[in-house]
Amino acid sequence: MPRKRSPPPAAPRGPGWLPAALVGAAILLAALPIPRSTVESLYSYGVYPMVRQLVTAGTSRIPLALFDWLLFGGAAAILGWCAWRLLRPGRHRRLRVLGALAARLAVLAAAIYLVFLVIWGLNYRRETLAAKLGYTEDRVTAAALDELATAAVAHLNRLFEATETRAWPQFGELPADLGPGFERLQRELGASRPAPAVVPRRSLLTPYFRRAGIDGMFDPFSLQVLVNDTVLPFERPFVTAHEWAHLAGFAHEAEANFVAWLTCLEGDERMQYSGWLYLVGRLLGAVPESSRAALGAELGPGPRADYAAVRARTSRATPIVRQAARGLNDVYLRANRVAGGVGSYGEVLQLAVGTDLGRRRWPASEIGRRPGPE
Repeated sequence: MPRKRSPPPAAPRGPGWLPAALVGAAILLAALPIPRSTVESLYSYGVYPMVRQLVTAGTSRIPLALFDWLLFGGAAAILGWCAWRLLRPGRHRRLRVLGALAARLAVLAAAIYLVFLVIWGLNYRRETLAAKLGYTEDRVTAAALDELATAAVAHLNRLFEATETRAWPQFGELPADLGPGFERLQRELGASRPAPAVVPRRSLLTPYFRRAGIDGMFDPFSLQVLVNDTVLPFERPFVTAHEWAHLAGFAHEAEANFVAWLTCLEGDERMQYSGWLYLVGRLLGAVPESSRAALGAELGPGPRADYAAVRARTSRATPIVRQAARGLNDVYLRANRVAGGVGSYGEVLQLAVGTDLGRRRWPASEIGRRPGPE
């Protein structure tokens, strides 16, 4: 008597109404042009601070970088599950199972995207700092950049002399050294519930950060700050403040750079040196070529040596890895409606020169102090 063959295992069923609703909601929110003022009032100053308080209350107590577990654990689980589903049925069922897997992965991607938006991602659609601070494009001129660069170079030289013999804080010490200034700045920018100055975490991705030339990263799910611990001591305050700015809800890279610069200026002379070292580097790349050499010659030997050390550090990155990371970041930023992509990092000068808040932080110009010819 022939043995009965057991029926092949059933392929996963297609998504029901709930999975379909998740995908539909993700597509709708990705395409929906929500007014920036609505996002600002309801989310950035309403929902997000409450979510941030809940999330950071737990994640700030965990010494590990949770992003590592989310990335590696999630990838292993998804790949293992897909392999298990594909290996179970016979060949004649594999295409059907493959289609069902693709549908379920689409649902998973939609769910992750919705979580991203709720926890942090909607900050990309808030009102811009330029609009809130009364940015005026006509103020950003070659003459204004040259004036700021001249004053900033002289100020950077003075700050180096004041900090030359002082020890630089470790990452874990920065919340105490820079946190109060970070809180003051957030209140000046209108926050009633400022973001905390969290301790940066070292990630398992540090070897990748080194090869890709990445100084730091903000995890939009755990709201932790990850750092490349090979950044130089005088870079630590600015790198940390940049990631704190993301935690405060400033998603745009130029805005995060602007907030980081202002945060450093709220600190002691070491913090200020870190902030001005960053901005002077941007200024030297933006002023007319006729001024660049003269301004570079005005740099003291200390700041010049620090810039050389930064170039030596970043030169150890692997070009192909750096280019791939830059391309991936560009795609991510543009997908989140940052039109300039990775080019948006340099737009910090527009805020520093084109807003009253930025101009109030300029050092006193040296131009009028120099003695004229006899």
